[in-house]
Amino acid sequence: MSAPAHSPTTADESVALAGRSFAVLDRTLPFLGPALAAVLGAAALGRRSLTIDEGSTLAAAQGSLSQVLDHALSDDPAKTGFVALLQPVAARVDSELWLRMPSVVATVVAAIAIYRLGRRLAGRHAGAAASLILASSVGVVALSRMIGPLALALGAMLVSSALFARAADGGHALWWAAYAVSAALLPLTHPIAASALAAQVVAIVVARREVDLRLALPAAGIAVVECGLFLAAAAIDRADAPDGAGPLELGDLGTGIGKALGWSPLVAALAVWGVIALYRDATPSRGRWKAVLVAGLAVMPVLAVLAAGVALPVFPRTALTVAAAGLALGAGVGLVSIRDRGVQLACGAAVAVVALAALAMAASREQPNDWREAAKLVRGSATLRDTVVVIPERARPVFAYYAPDLRLSRVGRGEAVLVVVAGDPADAAAAGRRVAGPPRYALLSEQPAGHRLVVQRWVRP
Repeated sequence: MSAPAHSPTTADESVALAGRSFAVLDRTLPFLGPALAAVLGAAALGRRSLTIDEGSTLAAAQGSLSQVLDHALSDDPAKTGFVALLQPVAARVDSELWLRMPSVVATVVAAIAIYRLGRRLAGRHAGAAASLILASSVGVVALSRMIGPLALALGAMLVSSALFARAADGGHALWWAAYAVSAALLPLTHPIAASALAAQVVAIVVARREVDLRLALPAAGIAVVECGLFLAAAAIDRADAPDGAGPLELGDLGTGIGKALGWSPLVAALAVWGVIALYRDATPSRGRWKAVLVAGLAVMPVLAVLAAGVALPVFPRTALTVAAAGLALGAGVGLVSIRDRGVQLACGAAVAVVALAALAMAASREQPNDWREAAKLVRGSATLRDTVVVIPERARPVFAYYAPDLRLSRVGRGEAVLVVVAGDPADAAAAGRRVAGPPRYALLSEQPAGHRLVVQRWVRP
């Protein structure tokens, strides 16, 4: 007699469905972080007006590619790589959305690269967790919505580190050659990107018994020489930069580190635990370079800013965001290294909640300088007999982007003077007086365009 056929129960079907769902989720792990980076970066990309720094970067990308490169290499080497990528875009479109799109693409590349790097160091789940943490960090999202080189620098740091990890983990000569090229190009994206090379060099020292030094030393040596020459040229140019940067302050340093963490203390704790877990899983003769590399990607940008800030004007509030590469990588490794499943899920949920809260707060924050609104206000009241003056001088490109038909002046003359002043509102009246020169003109009105931008109208009494 044959055995009765087994009829699948509801419980069996639920288990099978759950198994299929987990299998689908497992196959999508490489794409979760990049997809999130693309969505968060592109969301409301053109809603906010350009900033002063974005206007300066866009102005540097105007002209033919050869002209743009010549100007960048001679006047602002730190932006060479980015303006070379921006120039073809700026030559064809002029909307904020498309001009910011290269930064979104760079952030997606960073999310892909950190997944590959995390998978190489600690497995695919660690790579996926690191990619999601990086993509949802409010500091990284801000970089992806900005016309500027730092998103490109972040992507370059992670691509170079992923190639380094592949070469160090038993890679042949072609991998070391690819790594050397990527590392040599780092300072062309932004000087702070060279901090990744410093982390990689320290990792080579730790892994000297694991890697083929006949390949590793020439690859790192070429990158170090090229980066050193470029950084020296950038430092000479940076010494007299007219962009408003000041001496290094601890408050600015703390803000920069906060942005790199996405304002999440839990990310910091998980990153530390991730480095510890990588170190514990290694042996004295193998694998410790992985912990050194992750820690270096988080710490070296801070050390680079501290070293540069001794003698040069720096912007740590924004530049230090690239430390998110090492922090997100360490946090991803730390999250999957938690043994207790319940604690692991609770930590992952807490990281997600903090990230969402930070993103919501950033989205609701008023833009300090609304140059689109300022141009609208000036257009509504300016006549052919009036003059328009923009303060400070480096804000002229961003105002000209929104009002290309208005002729800008550096002195007040004519029947009326419209002065657009960016900065502390308490100093706006004094700045306007220096241009209008009372008693020739008297202040008639002052309209805000954000809480750090005003449009003044001075008329003859």
